[in-house]
Amino acid sequence: MKKLIRDYAAFNTWANERICSEVMLLTEDEFLYEMKSSFRNIRETLLHIWDAQDIWLERFDGTSPSKWPSASFNGSKDDLIDGLMASSKALEDKIRDYSKLQLKSKVSYTTMKGNNGNAPLYQMLLHVVNHGSYHRGQLVTMLRLVGKTEIPATDLIAFYREQMG
Repeated sequence: MKKLIRDYAAFNTWANERICSEVMLLTEDEFLYEMKSSFRNIRETLLHIWDAQDIWLERFDGTSPSKWPSASFNGSKDDLIDGLMASSKALEDKIRDYSKLQLKSKVSYTTMKGNNGNAPLYQMLLHVVNHGSYHRGQLVTMLRLVGKTEIPATDLIAFYREQMG
């Protein structure tokens, strides 16, 4: 299980790098272009992925944040991508250091809506990576809507194929 969890965290960093490489090529107008989706533009979708990663990183340590980390973010597209990638790497590094026993240990937390939760660390990690995959899928659609046609695959199997090749 430990290898699988480590691979999943590495996959998250890899997939975020691939999607961010495309976002870096966007004009400011494309980056902020309003669309009907879970979030109104590419910027807000990336901020949400970053927020979720940082919130779950805190929850891993038993802390339950009460505000969205991006609430005060006013940085550039480059700053956002740098922050998201640093968060992805922090998630990967933290998971790498956990023992098998720690990965199975339960952590209590409070959600942003004030509800109590309790889950093993490995389930929390699987959730945050799956959450990122969901929103990266939305980003692919958003990138297509602003005219991008060549978008790299961010599927788990593409990650494994690249690791083996």
